[in-house]
Amino acid sequence: MAFSSFLVVVSLMTLLGAASELSSSSDELKNLKVTGPNLEDFVKTQSIDFRLTNNNNQRRLRAVDIPKLADDAIVPVGLDEAVNRAFQFFAEFENKRFKPILDVTLPVVESVDPASPAGLAGIKPGDIVTYLNAVKIESVTGFYFALNDRPAAEVTLKLLRNKKDAISVVMRIAGKAPINDSNVGLRFVTPLDAVYYTEQETKRQVDQYRREMLSAIPIDWRADAANNLMQNAKRLNLIARAIIDPSGANPAKIQSREVLAWQHKKYLENVEVYFSQKWKIERRSADHLTGMGDAVVALICSLFIFAIAFGLFWYQRQLPGKGA
Repeated sequence: MAFSSFLVVVSLMTLLGAASELSSSSDELKNLKVTGPNLEDFVKTQSIDFRLTNNNNQRRLRAVDIPKLADDAIVPVGLDEAVNRAFQFFAEFENKRFKPILDVTLPVVESVDPASPAGLAGIKPGDIVTYLNAVKIESVTGFYFALNDRPAAEVTLKLLRNKKDAISVVMRIAGKAPINDSNVGLRFVTPLDAVYYTEQETKRQVDQYRREMLSAIPIDWRADAANNLMQNAKRLNLIARAIIDPSGANPAKIQSREVLAWQHKKYLENVEVYFSQKWKIERRSADHLTGMGDAVVALICSLFIFAIAFGLFWYQRQLPGKGA
């Protein structure tokens, strides 16, 4: 009788323990998520030299130099909006980073889109833009600033061809849409990696990201990955206000494409970590379920044994009365 009672207690305790472990695993699985990488982690892995604005002292960029975002600035947005915002921040950062170089780079045409206003106007590679309407153009940024300052459907350019022939062309676009940096169809000769991110170039990079990177992320986490990228891109853009010297000739040694490649790689790694941890928790839960099954069987058996023992005990208590 005492032994059967002991079996019942042990089986019940085993069942309750397995149930507790299963509940704990369920909570752990519920709280499991893919974490997005932070820009501080990127900085820690890089040797990035920078110079503070209006300061000649140069040093290495540290994680503590990364600007923080206010709580109300990290509210998640939809997938498409997050991707578009991220690359707008990247474009702003690159344009700030290379502005000192492009401010002194002559607007020499490198290539022309034949179907664009520039191509239809007869502009050729090698031409140097000297005037946009009545504005004298002396640099690549000067051209884009003048073009976007007063957008119109018709723009007159004065060019220097073959370094000696001054010619004038008129760029036109069908309809009432203005000619701007996204549709003008010009690309200028610039130093290595120094580019002005036009709206058209930014859209091209968005499409490339969607095609080559975002598609590699499981669909359930694409919005989270895009929001994480947006936040890192925004913080990268904020860096430019503090570390890029607009009067200097050398931009900070940090590039948005490197941040993009790093963020994508780390996010995929974190997805793999998530699935690895999820598999371990599910395997542990399966073991707990098996343990609960065994405990239930043991409890039933112990109750059965207890019932038999109790019956025998009761029967033995009745024997003296029957003998009398």
